[in-house]
Amino acid sequence: MQVRARNAPSPAAPQSTLKVEDTVPSESGSWRRSLEKEVPIAELQQKYGWAEGSWQADLLKAADGASTSPASRRGNGGVSAAEVDRYLAQPDDSRFLTSTALQQQREALEQRLTGSARSVDVDAFDTGWQETVARRADRLSGNADGKLSRAELNTFITDLKQGKVEDTAWMPDQKQAVFESKVAESAGEVDPLRPTGADSGLSLVKEYMRLSMDEAKNVPTFVSYMLSAADIQETPVEVSREKSHFRRDPELGASGVVDSDYTGSGFDRGHMKPAEGSPTQEAMDESHLMSNVAPQHPDLNRQAWRTLEDAVNDLVLASGGKAHIITGNLYLNAQGKPLPPEAIDTLGANTRRIAVPTHQFKSVLLELPNGNLSMFAYMVPNVKDAPTTKDGITPFLEASRTSVDALEGLLGQDLYAQLPESLQAKLESDASARISFQQSSRYEAASLLWPQR
Repeated sequence: MQVRARNAPSPAAPQSTLKVEDTVPSESGSWRRSLEKEVPIAELQQKYGWAEGSWQADLLKAADGASTSPASRRGNGGVSAAEVDRYLAQPDDSRFLTSTALQQQREALEQRLTGSARSVDVDAFDTGWQETVARRADRLSGNADGKLSRAELNTFITDLKQGKVEDTAWMPDQKQAVFESKVAESAGEVDPLRPTGADSGLSLVKEYMRLSMDEAKNVPTFVSYMLSAADIQETPVEVSREKSHFRRDPELGASGVVDSDYTGSGFDRGHMKPAEGSPTQEAMDESHLMSNVAPQHPDLNRQAWRTLEDAVNDLVLASGGKAHIITGNLYLNAQGKPLPPEAIDTLGANTRRIAVPTHQFKSVLLELPNGNLSMFAYMVPNVKDAPTTKDGITPFLEASRTSVDALEGLLGQDLYAQLPESLQAKLESDASARISFQQSSRYEAASLLWPQR
């Protein structure tokens, strides 16, 4: 599969060649948002320490001021995740621009650059927010001639991502998803990043991911995050894992795992949220928190698990959609039953012991641009002799397919509780992985795109 260079204009997703079979239609997409479930902005600021003048407080107030359904909620001092989502989808003041919004602006410009035209009038766009972006790009990053060119828009977006544009901020879709998750949780609303059910550990909510930390095992039970095609396309080329290093999670204090705990253990520090799924350097740094790490055998981490991660990335990019992903750890015996605590292997260079999972799981709720949903899951054995060649990796991963229902039974949690029960029944019981691996000439990133016959 050909992958486009980052920051290039985004064409329509290649639906003619991409096959994601047996998707389930959904009027509300991956999340049935509620306008009624508001929470006072002051309460959110106090809970999360969002001071006046912070981008978080400014975003909440902008969303509250833009609310139109019903108009009586506009400026009432409370906000719902739905209001935040609607505002970011049509940000008339253009103060906060998501990756999806940037892609829409690129596409709108491309549609208007017909024939030999190299620029278009800044007031020629269909929506007010796009005209606002066009004017800013022309004025701040161009020649202020009332027209917008590709070069001016690309320069504006680059400046925006580097924080050089006053009163306008880039908000990657991944960051938006966690922000809305915080609002939803405070309002008592479930969302795709927060499983419900049995207590699974200490909840840690970062800027780009959510975690549930099993403090007794010093390993996360699960890590959840959102990956969008727009974020992948808009990730600056300078974002690099070489600039990040593993470090203790400051929220865990002295009890948190440190890098040296793994020294000499023979295990890799396995990312649960992949480093490569980071749209910004801030997200990359966050992915290197030790709370996002679990012990993995080197061959599994560097080959088969990486292949699965890259395949999900390829799927999201090629579909033009977004995926809500939950990755975590299980401790099972040969019969697939939970191990008692005393039977779980541990590692640790210090007195702190870290549990070694027998399996790592990954569940993916994929939302296509048309709102249709698909779901698949893998439960991968954390074995020392995991295959390292394509011919071995593909059947190894295919044998690791499972259903979300099966994972929920082991975890005691509802992973995608935000979906109506009728959709859960259709999506979560299927262990066949409608989307399966295609033999690919790319070693590192096999594809999940075409079902095998």
